[in-house]
Amino acid sequence: MTKRDVLRSALARTGGLRFLESFPLWSGLLTFNYHRIGQPDGSPLDHALWSASAEEFDRQMRHLKLNFDVIGLNELDRTLSEIRSRRGRFAMVTFDDGYRDNFEVAFPILKSHGLSGVFFIATGFLDHAHPAWWDEVAWIINSAAVTELCLSERWNFPATVLSAESRVEVIRQLLAVCYRLHDDDRTDFLNELSERCGTGRASEELAASLWMNWEMIREMRSEGMSIGAHTVTHPVLSRLSYDDQCRELLQSRMRLEQELNEPVTALSYPVGRRDSFNEDTRKALRANGFEWAFSYYGGHTGSDAVDEFDIPRVGIERDVSFTDFRAMCALPGIFARH
Repeated sequence: MTKRDVLRSALARTGGLRFLESFPLWSGLLTFNYHRIGQPDGSPLDHALWSASAEEFDRQMRHLKLNFDVIGLNELDRTLSEIRSRRGRFAMVTFDDGYRDNFEVAFPILKSHGLSGVFFIATGFLDHAHPAWWDEVAWIINSAAVTELCLSERWNFPATVLSAESRVEVIRQLLAVCYRLHDDDRTDFLNELSERCGTGRASEELAASLWMNWEMIREMRSEGMSIGAHTVTHPVLSRLSYDDQCRELLQSRMRLEQELNEPVTALSYPVGRRDSFNEDTRKALRANGFEWAFSYYGGHTGSDAVDEFDIPRVGIERDVSFTDFRAMCALPGIFARH
């Protein structure tokens, strides 16, 4: 048990969380990030992408409504001005990728609480539906009939037993390999992985109902939700040349603007780690009409200087209990760090 775990438990046990919620010790913006809402229910896709059940998400949104001003992208500039003056506590609820359950499950819950959410869309998933690489890795391993996985030395991945108990960990390790690869190498990796597992590549039918469509995006926008870009093909931007980064950013922005008939000036970085974007990315953002970009390695925005191209977000995952969520809200400087 870490020191943070001990402190969280003590605050919950002694009523300290309730005190901090009544008399908050901080001001600023706490931005949460989700991917999927609902239950995996035996899905062969990446279970780590389900951030919360509908019931958990509803409870979290009720808590935010009681304790924060929940904002959309159109309020971000004004909010940051207030934060610089050390006024107010704000929250932002964001989603990455464009999964259909964002529309079918999360959107109605947000509306029921009168809250705005921010949906960052990887436009290529909507225009040419196909499984994302993380979902395809999970599908291959969960569909494999082999009992041992042996990949070529190129990938530096040891021979691994595939059992019902080991598959979750094997998927996690394979995703770590995938993250480090350039797109062409990742294609080679997936081809070899599917061949060694005897599954073949995942079909487009697997993704037929996985992603939202443009009508759904427009409906959410008309109901007060905010829409931002998440590139076209979801690459790790820092792995690309400057020109390729510009192409991903510009094409995603233009596609969204074409469908929404309004400017799109905010982006969330695919993967969003500190090494997922670089100075070329910042230059490309400025050159292609973006004003804001959101990362994904924890933290919150306080009264210090704001980096408009590195607005921190804390990820919500299935193992985040409601006590964990309350602790993040009460003391983000401690509990919202990854």
